[in-house]
Amino acid sequence: MTTTRLTLNDEIKPFFETEDKQLWDLIIENNTDEVLAILPREHTEDENLDLIIKELLATGKSEVLESFDFVKIEEGNSALFRNLVRLLFALDINGNYEETRLVIADKLFDSLPDMVEQIQKEATGYPMTRRVDELTISEAVGLRASLINLIYYYRLKDDIEALHFVTILRSKITLAILGNYKNVVGHDMIESAQIKEKVGETDTALTFYNLVKDNLKGELHWFIESPEMGANEDDTVMLKALREAFSSIDRLKSTADFERECAIIDEILSREYEEFSFDDDEDEEED
Repeated sequence: MTTTRLTLNDEIKPFFETEDKQLWDLIIENNTDEVLAILPREHTEDENLDLIIKELLATGKSEVLESFDFVKIEEGNSALFRNLVRLLFALDINGNYEETRLVIADKLFDSLPDMVEQIQKEATGYPMTRRVDELTISEAVGLRASLINLIYYYRLKDDIEALHFVTILRSKITLAILGNYKNVVGHDMIESAQIKEKVGETDTALTFYNLVKDNLKGELHWFIESPEMGANEDDTVMLKALREAFSSIDRLKSTADFERECAIIDEILSREYEEFSFDDDEDEEED
């Protein structure tokens, strides 16, 4: 399958703005000899990254990459994983290392399901019934960030199968560690439903839309009971997800059951949001 080659656009550039920017620039510009000459670097936070890049560019394979265990939750694993996503981007922009790019993608895709499953196990019951250690949360957040980058990547590549894979895994991570953040859950579940539609799994998509509806519909009453209250940024994301769920359910079922709810949400989103200041109340009391 032929896919679109990436270009270094203004959205991608910030992704390479790290302490390793010089390295990413050299790879993107195809200065392979210079990359091989400077690796491994003396002062680097992750020697594994340098070894992996050097082996891949020199031979097309990497024993360090092949043997690395991303599933075990350890400090730095998610950071290395995300740097490999950066390497995926950089080699794609370079355009001369397609087989090497696929070696990296294969390792990431082989590791991801087990990584997500391990985090789900560690986060069972969080945050309602049990605490989870900071390392697990930190590594899970890092992995979710990598999945967001991969979602962007495969949208640009127009690779629906890969996009489906990473989108669903992101939702699993979100539900495991961010289940109490309704705006984040709503957004991710809607995108999961939409990708399910694209791959032809309409029934599953409808299930996701209904989950969003059931999880978020209770939030509407706050705005209905307070007609002066507008939506802040997080509220807006949540309400847009709920509206998309309502309208998509009607669309897929050929009904108009949620037209009223959609109209209510439109009205709420049209309100001006004013941040409440406790200082203002105190000043009024003093006067």
